[in-house]
Amino acid sequence: QDIASRAAPAPPPLGPPPVAMAAVARRVLIVGAGGQLGRKVCEVFGARAWQTFGADPFATKLEVTQMLSMNGKSTPEDQGRQLVSALQSALAGAKLDAVVNVAGGFAMGAASDADMVANLRTMVESSLYSSAIAAHAATGLLRPGGLLVLPGAAAALGPTAWSLPYGASKAAVHHLVRSLADVETSGLPAGAKSIGLAPQTLDTAQNRKAMPDADRGAWATLDEVAEQLEAWCSDPSGVESGLVYVVHKAGGRPATFEPIK
Repeated sequence: QDIASRAAPAPPPLGPPPVAMAAVARRVLIVGAGGQLGRKVCEVFGARAWQTFGADPFATKLEVTQMLSMNGKSTPEDQGRQLVSALQSALAGAKLDAVVNVAGGFAMGAASDADMVANLRTMVESSLYSSAIAAHAATGLLRPGGLLVLPGAAAALGPTAWSLPYGASKAAVHHLVRSLADVETSGLPAGAKSIGLAPQTLDTAQNRKAMPDADRGAWATLDEVAEQLEAWCSDPSGVESGLVYVVHKAGGRPATFEPIK
């Protein structure tokens, strides 16, 4: 075969070789990041390469990408302003993919109890005010189509005469969840979804100490709940906005999450 009939070599490529595009960072705000569930949520999201922004008025050292300052001694209004300002600076123009509030607590109190009103104030501050702050932050910093998760409770789906503070504050959070589903009126970004997380009993050190003889096979683990939250935030298409998802578990089987209107 003569030289003229041979195929000419391909010309060298112009410029540097192509580089694979880096995955777009996912960002989540975790309110109540210092609690038992909050710390587990930070751990699970961080392990799945999320940028985690942790907010908690009573915690200073957390395993998160960035801790956001909230003064626990200031008013809820000031805490909300502090959070939004710190988050705006941290995001530098970017948007969150999800806002997850796992703040809360527990307080007993029948109407006849002397501490009922004080306990109600504590529960409103920890559950309802934190949810209002999270919702307000989401209106300006959550991306369109993102997810907002607020902390409800299975017990608050019915009467709680044994604990008016707990039931009333969590029922109010459920009301927020349902109301925020109307994004056009509530102010959430277009296509954003709001849901409630309503555990029954979680398997925590505190609950084990308080109820040493209880059936722990009916308690959802922190890992189960945190992993479900991460899955929802990664793909919100599987949840319906305005619903409260009740955590069920029995016989040591995996926890399930049932939507309730």
